[in-house]
Amino acid sequence: MNRLSSNWTLMLKLFIPIFWIVFFGAFVVAAYTANSIEAPQIANSTFRLQSTIFVLVGIVFFALTFFRLKRVDADDKYIYISNYFKTYRYPIDTIEKIVVYNHLVLKAAHLRFKGKSSFGKKVIFIPFMENLKEFAEKHDVSLRKYGEDE
Repeated sequence: MNRLSSNWTLMLKLFIPIFWIVFFGAFVVAAYTANSIEAPQIANSTFRLQSTIFVLVGIVFFALTFFRLKRVDADDKYIYISNYFKTYRYPIDTIEKIVVYNHLVLKAAHLRFKGKSSFGKKVIFIPFMENLKEFAEKHDVSLRKYGEDE
């Protein structure tokens, strides 16, 4: 079994968002339960509203980015895709292409299926590039960078 996704996937999908939501969520709860005499800056209604919006924007950010990441592994016949709660197995010939996007800090790969899968037609993961290139060459899967012509 070859790991095609990076070890950072677990950290970015689960640990960082959960820690962030718990920490700042507790901060918002503290702001709403604070006594205005003992902590007037925190019990201020403007501060409460701003901190609530900050937490909600963060949750939306994580939902649109890190929560979408999947773990991807492969062997000689199948590709295994996991959201860390369930793992699904697909034959390698169901893969249409893999496109690698180069973002500011990280690379993200979009694995596109020929048909629908349990996670939809597209699966997003952070690639472990050496293994991904080796996998694509070995199984004749189209691997390209975003913006390259097909």
